[in-house]
Amino acid sequence: MTRRRHRPRTFLHALGLLFLAVSCMAAVCTQASAHEIHYRLQPGDTLIGLGKRVLVDPRDWVVLQRLNRVKDPYRMPIGSILRIPVELVRPEARTAEVVAVVGEARVNGVAATAGTTIAAGSRLETGADGHIVLRLPDGSRLALPAHSQMRIDALRSVRGLDGLDVELGLDHGRVESDVPPERGPAARYRVDTPTAVIGVRGTEFRVGADPEAGTSRAEVTRGRVEVQGGETRHGAPVRKVAAGYGLVVGRDAMLSMPLRLLPAPPTDGLPTLFEEPLLRVPLPDMDDAVAWRVQVFTGEPDAPALFDERVTETTARIARLTDGDYVLRLRAIDRHGLEGLDAQHAFRLKARPEPPFLAAPIDDGKVIAGDVAFRWAQAPEAARYRFQLGNGQDFDAALVVDELIEGSSFGIALAPGRYRWRMASLRADGDVGPWSTAATFEVRPLPTTPQPPAVGEDALDFRWSGEPGQRFEYQFADDESFAEPLAQAVVNEPQASLPLPVPGSYWMRVRTIDPDGFVSPWSGAQKVVVPAGYPWWMLPLLLLAL
Repeated sequence: MTRRRHRPRTFLHALGLLFLAVSCMAAVCTQASAHEIHYRLQPGDTLIGLGKRVLVDPRDWVVLQRLNRVKDPYRMPIGSILRIPVELVRPEARTAEVVAVVGEARVNGVAATAGTTIAAGSRLETGADGHIVLRLPDGSRLALPAHSQMRIDALRSVRGLDGLDVELGLDHGRVESDVPPERGPAARYRVDTPTAVIGVRGTEFRVGADPEAGTSRAEVTRGRVEVQGGETRHGAPVRKVAAGYGLVVGRDAMLSMPLRLLPAPPTDGLPTLFEEPLLRVPLPDMDDAVAWRVQVFTGEPDAPALFDERVTETTARIARLTDGDYVLRLRAIDRHGLEGLDAQHAFRLKARPEPPFLAAPIDDGKVIAGDVAFRWAQAPEAARYRFQLGNGQDFDAALVVDELIEGSSFGIALAPGRYRWRMASLRADGDVGPWSTAATFEVRPLPTTPQPPAVGEDALDFRWSGEPGQRFEYQFADDESFAEPLAQAVVNEPQASLPLPVPGSYWMRVRTIDPDGFVSPWSGAQKVVVPAGYPWWMLPLLLLAL
């Protein structure tokens, strides 16, 4: 009954199997591992039993006997390796699962979503902000970062044997893989790029493909990979790349021997708290680094990269993150384009509710002593504001005012001096956001009022106090509104001499112009009375009487 389920054995079929056995026994098998399964014999294994369990046609156990030169199919050394051609086994289709996705990412042209099942023949693409994470049935983890295109050419297992057979085609971009070791005799993991084939048996590695430059890269951080390179890569010699090394492959051949990857960069000086929506991450100074790979993750298992960019500047700018805890992954890139070992740095972003924009007094501004008005913009999410005013560099040590305020203005009387102020927003639930950048300003004293004039025979001489370097503007008018001044000028000294006017009432006012251009408000208007019929020498006494 069992034999009826198989096709009849013909002479040509038997001849083909004999040819396969002879060819595999020949010394030409430099690619045997790519076309064979290496099975380690277990107690109780027989060729006939393996044929029934593993082979499409159980009677092909005789091919295994010839290929492996087994004398007794019932007695084989335990632990020895049995070579099984993949053409003789029955593959079983398997699927992978999208466990995480962010940004622009597609599977077979459709937007990718977590939980999507992916089979062989699928095509994955990521845009400028896209990132897909796949989990394979054997626990392997595969991440496709931004700007990448990849095919799943094969995803299968073998009936009766442990292990997953995976073939990926990376057309453009990068793929990062974490493949568990000891995955079974049928396990095979291969990444095919336009210029290289990378074979894996339990490792953590990265592969990059740049079709325009005609190069591929392999970087190994754990385990080992085997690389064949060049346009004739399937027949090229195999080069092994160990952990901590990388290799660049061109269209013609390997561009280098395996090169040691740059070490993990130092992260001790990086901030652990960011309080602005746009993160500015200073990158360390590191020998042989020409660029950086900067990635940001939430830290959760299988989390996709929320930010993934190659940075050539000394500062990485990261936007569009919500408040929370993150992990920064940083690696240096050498002149060959190989990305080095990872450094990880935990940080927290607390940038919201955002503080208001400070309106007045502005930074490095100047105001006149007395009632000083503070104004700011209305920040989103803010129900109230926290206002702080200090007169030193450290708010805690030299705090003048610390109040919770509703609205967008506040007034307080201040004496001359230098001050700093800042604001923070509070949500309705009391959640406090970060402080705004502090603004420093100076409170200047009010301009001094002119002294009563000294009266000469034909002039009024005014004097007032001032500081070195200041200039002074005065106005002299016959009406208190100073609509049409009788005299107006800017002088370098705190004094002015005016021709003696006709008898009547007059007003005099002054304002200062500081060396930095700050112009004070006008002083109070001083009334001067020039009476008729009085001797000129009595005028000062009259002014004092007023």
